[in-house]
Amino acid sequence: MIELVEHEALVPFQQPHTGGVQGTSACVAPGRQRKTAVLHCPPPPPERPEIAAEINHRSVAWLIEVGLGSEENIAGVHKHDPGRGITLCHPGSEDVERMTAAAKMIVAETAVDDYFCETNSRRDANDQSIGPNLSLTQSAIDAPRLTPTYQALWEKRRDNHPVLRAQHKAFDDLKQISSPAQAQRVRHDIAQLYLGYNAENGWRTINRLPPVWQYLANRQMNSFRPCLDLTDVLDGYEIPAELFTHPLVQDCIARASLIATLYNDLAGCEREIRDHGLPFNLPAVIAAEEHIPLDEAFIKSCDIHNELIRAFEEDTERAAAALPDPAVARYLTGLWSWLAGSRHWHFTTARHT
Repeated sequence: MIELVEHEALVPFQQPHTGGVQGTSACVAPGRQRKTAVLHCPPPPPERPEIAAEINHRSVAWLIEVGLGSEENIAGVHKHDPGRGITLCHPGSEDVERMTAAAKMIVAETAVDDYFCETNSRRDANDQSIGPNLSLTQSAIDAPRLTPTYQALWEKRRDNHPVLRAQHKAFDDLKQISSPAQAQRVRHDIAQLYLGYNAENGWRTINRLPPVWQYLANRQMNSFRPCLDLTDVLDGYEIPAELFTHPLVQDCIARASLIATLYNDLAGCEREIRDHGLPFNLPAVIAAEEHIPLDEAFIKSCDIHNELIRAFEEDTERAAAALPDPAVARYLTGLWSWLAGSRHWHFTTARHT
């Protein structure tokens, strides 16, 4: 069992980051030989509890409206606290409507994970239906164009299932605040997310862990990238498509997506062991591959995070220098803010306790 303590304790020095952002936090994994790793990252943005509470309130009301308002699900929303996560990750957004649309997407996506993917009371460990279910879920945001008879059958199936209905309605709301290009990038990256879900399920089914390189490559897809796609949407502007798709900007987005997902691996490590027995995260994969204790693998995972975030610094510097457009600078700043807010949320949310 791994125990995380003092992860919010500040170390006595500040690590500079691009654009004047600076800050660190310590990540401690106690074992027989106590070791400490410093997780390099920007400092957390200010909390906005009143706005966060309003977003949560609206999210719960919407959850009830789409038919997912069980006592367990509502408790899950309060524990997840998406309002706090969104206000931390998007400190520049003042638009509650936009932030609520993002919260609905998070709540709907969490339902997909809980109902179709997680090994829990709702799903047997040997269930082989995850692939078909994820394909159906993707169709809820990327509608097929069928013959009238089959179109009606598909729409009936979508509207009768609360998870599919939630995904469809949440994406409809998102489209109201997005341009077609912004909506399409989210749609595309959710499909990638489901590809990653499906790969993880394959490894879980055969009770095997992949090598570290393959785990990280899959984590690139099974990541928070759809959330990062909303960086400009929630701030009420749009980075032009030719700049968003520029390889240098895509390098930054891909790197940030992987880094943000490692926060989930580190902060949720103990909970995953408790809930699932076989942990499926970076420390577990390293421990299995190198035949070392999980505590030691945890520290190595922090080192990988730090290597990635330094590479992200170089990526953002390179992109900002080559693409001197205010929209690029604003978007890259938004990515830094997202990492800062996400790291702080992951290590303080009740979802991981």
